[in-house]
Amino acid sequence: MKEIHEILIAPHVTEETMKNMVNPRNDVHKYVFKVALDASKDDIKAAIEKRFDVKVASVNTLINRGKIVRRRMAAGKKPNWKKAYITLKAGQKIAEFEGV
Repeated sequence: MKEIHEILIAPHVTEETMKNMVNPRNDVHKYVFKVALDASKDDIKAAIEKRFDVKVASVNTLINRGKIVRRRMAAGKKPNWKKAYITLKAGQKIAEFEGV
């Protein structure tokens, strides 16, 4: 397995992810992270559990395809990146995200 800092790149904090972070009905927390493109769901789950000391219920991933960009006469492409939706077990939460 790779090191934790090689798997988890950064938390992906937007208005949408913050709005959907807590489900008040059943006290389930969801977090979104940018992760390495070659990271598997098992690697991501192990890295989250080890880094934040929580129990992960599920991991859903998707790959965001890079957009085509133009700079004057040249066309280019932004890189692809992978996003992971982490659902924690009921009652679990990551303390670093509280109050954000």
